[in-house]
Amino acid sequence: MKKSLIFIGLTVSLVSILFSDSAVADIFSEEAKSGANAGAMNYCRGNFMTEDDNGRYNILALKTLEDFNDLSSADKVKALVYKKAAEDGDYLGKPLTQERCEDLRKLLYVQYGKPTVSN
Repeated sequence: MKKSLIFIGLTVSLVSILFSDSAVADIFSEEAKSGANAGAMNYCRGNFMTEDDNGRYNILALKTLEDFNDLSSADKVKALVYKKAAEDGDYLGKPLTQERCEDLRKLLYVQYGKPTVSN
């Protein structure tokens, strides 16, 4: 019984730490999103792109990379962790499947408002 209470106490402590404001804010910071989006577009383009959405993935990969490159040096270091994880198929803690890539592509396509590449 005592071991169960200790285990429950530790579990509650761990969960509260994981869901504290700082942990949640870190996951959804602008730097994290910028890095994750840039990495995800590279991963999705390389693994799930079809002939029909070729142009969309290419433009979004460039636009998200522009956003990543516009970050300050300090923010870029943080974003790089999320970019690398997404390039390896892990988008903010969840695997990048074909369906998830399509949903993300559609979301970013709307976010950028039919993006064009700037010179």
